Amino acid sequence: MGTVYVRKVSADDHKTLRSVCHNYPAYSYDKWLQFQAKEIAEWSASGDTVIEIDLSADDFARYCRDTGARPDLNTFRGIAAAKSTGKFK
Repeated sequence: MGTVYVRKVSADDHKTLRSVCHNYPAYSYDKWLQFQAKEIAEWSASGDTVIEIDLSADDFARYCRDTGARPDLNTFRGIAAAKSTGKFK
């Protein structure tokens, strides 16, 4: 059992992230929410603690700029963990 950090994005940010983040899921926002809900349910059922972290398109762009990280899905996933530990605000 561990802790899983889930990125929580708004509909507007989802649309922007689809255009700036390489390999970002091309789901509609509704589909994105369904996918997230399914993942959260699966992690919770397995005993993991799930923490939602607000993440905006501006956060993503700033993180990539400040760290030199590639604007891709791996970076998108990693930002939530960085925000949760205070390494990125």
